[in-house]
Amino acid sequence: MLGISLYKDKIFFLRTEKSKKEFSVTNYGCRSYKNFNQLISNSAKDIVKNEKINNEDTISYIIDSQFCSFNEIYCEDSNSLDFHNNLSGVSNMKAYLDSYYYPIGSRDDHFLGVHIEKGLKKKILSSVEKLNVSIRSIGVGIFSAEMLARFVFKAHSLDNYLILRFITSGALEVLYVDDGLLSVYARYSIVNKNLKPMQVIGSRKNEDKVRLNILKLLKGTTKIANIDKTFVYQTSGQSPIVKNIISKNPKNISLLNIFNHSDHSDEKAKRKIGSTMNEIRFSELGQLFGGLNV
Repeated sequence: MLGISLYKDKIFFLRTEKSKKEFSVTNYGCRSYKNFNQLISNSAKDIVKNEKINNEDTISYIIDSQFCSFNEIYCEDSNSLDFHNNLSGVSNMKAYLDSYYYPIGSRDDHFLGVHIEKGLKKKILSSVEKLNVSIRSIGVGIFSAEMLARFVFKAHSLDNYLILRFITSGALEVLYVDDGLLSVYARYSIVNKNLKPMQVIGSRKNEDKVRLNILKLLKGTTKIANIDKTFVYQTSGQSPIVKNIISKNPKNISLLNIFNHSDHSDEKAKRKIGSTMNEIRFSELGQLFGGLNV
């Protein structure tokens, strides 16, 4: 399986082969492009050609969440979501956006809306038409990283867990899962070691708990309270907070590093900070490992 993650002017790609019991990474890397249009039109073609991939018939794409918009809707009947879009004005954008709704929290009427530009999807589909491959799936960054945590890092066995993405050293994105249910989606900016909420969707009580623990990380402590495990990765930059986590290797914080997932307590498995920072950039390709026990 080949996966391509789109982020600004860069792509990260990963190719895997798997069986019922194991998987192996056969190709991976990063490529930069002059602009986003060139990235979309050329990335798949460049990877297939330069990596000499001759027997791949599907590609999974993961788009950065910054190319999406999110909203929160309360609706007793999920079939009535289009009606709520009419009230909110979202329906006016229906010609331009594909919208998807996912339950969030324990209430049956609470939904997270994810909206993706139709033109972006069309460009992705057009880019592979001449390669004799098809699109297997299109996912969204941090949600794909959550699949990596769930299926490869065994997060599904936990009562609750947090996915913490450093978009850059000064911007964060989080998913909090409680009792198997998505509970919080949020974005923050970091200002003078404090958090400024940019968007919060879901349980405010759980978001308070998440925010207090992130503030601890900003102040240098790695003691997370009331969260079974926090899974961390960084898309761009070299956050000193992430470097601190790598150096201290705390028990209830794991780096979402697909290249080092089997035994985090093994001293021989520890990586240098520089190489680890490079490896965790591939975390959003977790969609490739959905449903795979490793």
